[in-house]
Amino acid sequence: MTFTNGVASPSKASPPALPNGDSALLASSTGAPTAAPVHAFATRAIHVGSEPELSSSSGVSTPLDFSTTYRQTRVGSHKGFEYSRSANPTRLAYERLVASLEGADAALAAALAAQGLDGDAAAAFEAGPAGVAFSSGSAATATVIQALAGHQGHIVSVGDVYGGTSRYQLKVAGPLQDVQTTFVDMSYSTQGDAGDVESEEEQDRAIVERVEQAIRPETKLIMVESPTNPCLSLVPIRLIASVARKHGVYLVVDSTFANPYLQQALSLGADVVIASSTKYISGHSDVVGGLLATGNPSILSKVRFLQNAHGAVPSPFDAWLLIRSIKTLALRTRQHSLNALAVARFLDSHASAASVSGGGGLVRDVRYPGLKRARETPAQRRERHLAWDQLSDEAKRWLVREGYGRDSEGGFPCGGMVAFHIRSDAPASQSETGTAERFLEKLQVFTLAESLGGVESLAELPLSMTHGGVDPAHRAKLGIDGELVRLSVGVEDIDDLLHDLETALKAAVQPAN
Repeated sequence: MTFTNGVASPSKASPPALPNGDSALLASSTGAPTAAPVHAFATRAIHVGSEPELSSSSGVSTPLDFSTTYRQTRVGSHKGFEYSRSANPTRLAYERLVASLEGADAALAAALAAQGLDGDAAAAFEAGPAGVAFSSGSAATATVIQALAGHQGHIVSVGDVYGGTSRYQLKVAGPLQDVQTTFVDMSYSTQGDAGDVESEEEQDRAIVERVEQAIRPETKLIMVESPTNPCLSLVPIRLIASVARKHGVYLVVDSTFANPYLQQALSLGADVVIASSTKYISGHSDVVGGLLATGNPSILSKVRFLQNAHGAVPSPFDAWLLIRSIKTLALRTRQHSLNALAVARFLDSHASAASVSGGGGLVRDVRYPGLKRARETPAQRRERHLAWDQLSDEAKRWLVREGYGRDSEGGFPCGGMVAFHIRSDAPASQSETGTAERFLEKLQVFTLAESLGGVESLAELPLSMTHGGVDPAHRAKLGIDGELVRLSVGVEDIDDLLHDLETALKAAVQPAN
């Protein structure tokens, strides 16, 4: 049975698997047709990179190869491996798995076919698999900026971005590569429309205008997160991809908060997808890693060169752990999403009650892309629709089977992250965090900690933790204040999670006299 387009080593590869009589096509980032994979996501997550032929004993678990160097039968003659920093069998298996799940292997095959190369050439592409593994998400980010921004280039970046990404853009790429970054709001939900009705065309035009106004002759790439960190805004990837193509720049999408089960950024028009595999890919808070996937042969060659030159690669054991973790990615993502929607609905019930009564309440507002509020602005409704439209076909099939649709009452599950503003006496303050801190310290099931995506539920205060190094004025503009709490909702029993939140909220917002 064929599950992917690679086998044991780069020197022995078989052609990409194509659908059996299935003519379904997806558009690649270059506009060339991309063949849909023959097996579903959950099947590939279990089998790609774990083929029994990789093991001398035909084991069903990926062999763990700790060797740092490999025997050559004569000078320059080997089985595709010379030194483990450059290529390692276990890491290669993981990279093939990443390429398959992100759809990058099929996109690469299509791009090479457009250049007149057949499937065999695509499968044995000298740069290696279309998925590239790094020792951290920050290493993946740094590598793609170095590969694409070059010297004296310019980046248009989404404004609501992970603090580590903005740190690299401004404090590393800026002074060392003379690369400048312009931050732009690319979302619908952050616009203060106050309920005024706007057409979808007007909403789109506003985003396009903001991005195009930031593009310069030296602009090399547009970098976005979707959903964003920590405000969980969505970027219309297809729309931004059309702007990138129009201006001849690359589009890089950070899908850390989504993961490939929920979002296929390459099929939406991105040239490159990056992510911190520490988060949902690992899912167990025990591996630090990063990934990159692309169907563009030129970008892949550049990134592969830098991966080897920098040496920021995961260990074989980390790669093995990530393969093991991905086997349950679909299952985990479904439960994360179901729990997160329940949490978002619970928090929104407190926000809605306060709005109706005019009283203080416990929650000011809730941010979850799939949440359908009782009263929502046109921008919020548009973003909810976008959340559905940008879901992968696999995720939509699951949701339809479970009875969910784009306009289901209360919304639909679409990820495990929730953010909300707790109600305090100091709204929008960049210094007063007392109420939020009391809430976080009262939690018993949620753990007060940075990071996200693990099976355990985590809670944090972005203002003082993950985004403490972001410019205060920029934080305030994004709504990152002393009331904003970010939750990574795990897979525990939902009743325990909701009781934990309710108890902590009441203790924090209505403390005993």
